[in-house]
Amino acid sequence: MTSGEILKLLTDSGDEEAQIDARILCEELEGEALSIAAGRRAKGEPLAYILEHRHFWRSDFKVVPGVLIPRPDTELIVECALRYLGIHDLATGDVLDIPVCSDQTDIRFADICTGTGCIGISIANEIRTSGRTVSGILTDISDIALPTARYNAEKLLGDPDSVEVIRNDILKDELPGRFSIIVSNPPYITDNEMTELDKGVRDYEPDLALRGGIDGLDFYEKIFKKSFSALIPGGAVFAEHGYLQGEAVRKLCMEAGFENVGTVRDYGGNERVTWGIKNAG
Repeated sequence: MTSGEILKLLTDSGDEEAQIDARILCEELEGEALSIAAGRRAKGEPLAYILEHRHFWRSDFKVVPGVLIPRPDTELIVECALRYLGIHDLATGDVLDIPVCSDQTDIRFADICTGTGCIGISIANEIRTSGRTVSGILTDISDIALPTARYNAEKLLGDPDSVEVIRNDILKDELPGRFSIIVSNPPYITDNEMTELDKGVRDYEPDLALRGGIDGLDFYEKIFKKSFSALIPGGAVFAEHGYLQGEAVRKLCMEAGFENVGTVRDYGGNERVTWGIKNAG
């Protein structure tokens, strides 16, 4: 297929980003592989699944069907964690409200519901670049996400042996060990919102990584309670959530014992990441 034929195919299919998608496909593929990929995109399959990768923060992550595709909005949680650690010099907006704890030189982290591993791996690489020692765990329950995160850790981390990918069900299991920071982008789409999602998300991305129950809050109470127990004094938790869930998530964070709690808005002005600091006293 020619580039013009691919553009027409995607345009006729209703692809709202037909020009961009056609250009990317033509840049990365050719011949029969290009024709097959164009057909898949025309049916609504996300480009990240077709090409098996997506850029996030400073790296290109492997993405496969069955694992949540990294989103630009989720980069905010990386910014928040780095601000807390004192290694984000370009912080702006609500991120500046996060207290800085820059005296930790040996940092251990946990990334709960890790998916591709994009959040934890990005944070680990930035910590290492800053000259500090870092180790951590990437946790999930998905039989597809776990090997994908493991692949990304081995490929993208300067010291992959310092980060372990483990099966852990945050709704049932305790977090193993003690941590300086804990981050999570758990499922938070409400049951009603699931029916209203874009077709490419609803039909292709994993329900397991999206659905958060009737109110979308099924995971937060467990995340905050178990994070509070696993964090060292002065440690911090950061959790992404839906734009209407900020007040409820802050309440759950405070009920878990965190005294210093706040929410950061994304670049669209929506409440997106709630953080809590465990009292050092």
